[in-house]
Amino acid sequence: MDLVNSCWVEVRPLITSELEAANFAPVLDTLHSLGEPFRFFIVAPKDGGGGGGGGERALVRFFFEFFDEQSCVQMSNVMRVLLDVEVVSSDPSKHQYLFCADLAMAKNYALPIVFNGQRQELMVNLIDRLVASASGLGTCIEIVAKADPNAALDIQKFAYNKLSNKSSSGAGTILFDSLGDFLGAGIGKDPKNEGSAVKGGRFGQKVDAWSRELVKQAELKLASNLFTCQIRIWSNSQQHIQAVKKAMPAAPTNRLKTFKTTKKPKQHPIATLRSPSRYVVQNTVLCRLWWVVPLGILLFTGLLGLFNPLKLVPSFSMFSVDLGVLGLVVFLAFGFLVVFRRRQPIVLSTQELAQIIGLPTAIEKLPVALGKVPIARMQLGHEQIQEQTNKTPQADKEQQNNTIPTQSSRHRLPTTS
Repeated sequence: MDLVNSCWVEVRPLITSELEAANFAPVLDTLHSLGEPFRFFIVAPKDGGGGGGGGERALVRFFFEFFDEQSCVQMSNVMRVLLDVEVVSSDPSKHQYLFCADLAMAKNYALPIVFNGQRQELMVNLIDRLVASASGLGTCIEIVAKADPNAALDIQKFAYNKLSNKSSSGAGTILFDSLGDFLGAGIGKDPKNEGSAVKGGRFGQKVDAWSRELVKQAELKLASNLFTCQIRIWSNSQQHIQAVKKAMPAAPTNRLKTFKTTKKPKQHPIATLRSPSRYVVQNTVLCRLWWVVPLGILLFTGLLGLFNPLKLVPSFSMFSVDLGVLGLVVFLAFGFLVVFRRRQPIVLSTQELAQIIGLPTAIEKLPVALGKVPIARMQLGHEQIQEQTNKTPQADKEQQNNTIPTQSSRHRLPTTS
């Protein structure tokens, strides 16, 4: 890859950097305003690859890929200023992995993977745990994200359905209520102004304490910038993939799970940067094909007279056309159910994404590639030390002159009238 025209940069923390938990949060908010997809890589090579006896610890490195060269230059300057890090033009080395785990959310993305009530856990940089788990395993963590303001609509629907117990209502009621939510959002109705609904359900319905807590967490997530993400873990061992996945952030409300694992994937980790998907078509249309297509086949063959369920009775003529149609329908239903199963998309807020995208804070304990402190800063620090050293003797003399009393004043006696 040509580094001159490349949109890849490597971010290296400095030994003098004072990083905090979720240190990339302001950078992510800036990327949200750009509205373009970006990619973040955590590359953890396998230990013992240096050729010096096999005992060296491989250094973990962090890479960013941006949409175009202009955004690459802009975000490089932003990271240098906000994070006090070294940003260099470099791309990750190409390596083919044997396994690729594609992650998804276990539940609706309205529920956060970082519980906002766990303030103590938020003070800890979860990236330290993630880097420590991936260190030396020969793995790669890939996160592709893009700002998605439209994802807020589904969080609003989730909160409304929880408060009005729509899960027990009919399909027609849910359809019309969802249409009402969409029209309400179109005329400028702000769901944040309906915070009083958390205290009780609509139409006098009672809402349990856990549902109220879920709605509260969803509203807190709704107040932040939202990103649609795609998270993959590349490795040569499925055990290593599981070890890294367990280090991902998890909360009582939601977590990340493995949607599918591909063996010897055809796609390379450094592929063309594309916007991640929320799988709207798959979750609304394709996931229903497992019963729509078989039912259509049964109705069509029934109209043609090829299928009659009344003929499916135990007899010596079991292998008939009716049984063959039924077997075909069952096979298609199973196939569509496996291929087009429902997939929970990954939509994270700035606070959640900053627990995965960022730099570790325990750089003195973790094998992380460090950047070079700028020479200008080193010279400035040296000049300040010299200046303080030169001023110290003179300041001490002035302090002694101001504090030590003279001999005449020390022996002066009080006068008497």
